Amino acid sequence: MQGNYRILSTKDLPASLLESAAQQGFEITVQAFIRIQPVITTTLKEEICQLLQVYKVCVFTSAHAVTSIQDFAQPARIYCLAGATLEAVKTAFPQAEIVATAHDAAALAAKIESSPVLFFCGNQRRDELPDLLAQRSIELKEVVVYETIAVEAALNTAFDGVLFFSPSGVHSYFAHNQTGNNTICFAIGNTTAQALKAYTGNVVVNPDKPSAAQLIQTAITYFNNHN
Repeated sequence: MQGNYRILSTKDLPASLLESAAQQGFEITVQAFIRIQPVITTTLKEEICQLLQVYKVCVFTSAHAVTSIQDFAQPARIYCLAGATLEAVKTAFPQAEIVATAHDAAALAAKIESSPVLFFCGNQRRDELPDLLAQRSIELKEVVVYETIAVEAALNTAFDGVLFFSPSGVHSYFAHNQTGNNTICFAIGNTTAQALKAYTGNVVVNPDKPSAAQLIQTAITYFNNHN
């Protein structure tokens, strides 16, 4: 341990990760900037079950989409993002065939060959995957299963680093906050990193793998190497 650092996480984190970071001299303050609201109704459940009889290939780019349908649906073949989304898929749908994974939506779209495709997403899903599949004439049916709601919070504390986990979290954070000139931004993936570049010219660092644990370790390694 080379020093004490203050880091802000823009989403809730398991206590075990916070404790591990603290033991290494990194104090992580948690302030969620988005909340997830499932929109599953009885009618939507019935619609999804009917769609799964037609669409044999499903796509997930969010763990929230997975958990929104896991209690009543069992997709057969799945394309999904790596990291938290993949782990959620493995837990929720152990019998499903995971056809392919990727670290971002554009890379995932490039791997999808089958048509038609059923895409479970949120109300603020990004355009990369649908647009790229449309360019290749792959039929895509979108089903919105959760909503992302911004949480307004203005912080007055200076942080050495800020952890970002989604473009929507980036947008919500910068609605009422700015990063200090020397604050390092840590983005869980390329899409989140691109969203950050629209708001700040600060250093943006990505982990090798898109997971909360890896993002925290990336921050710890960065500061220990730049002390």
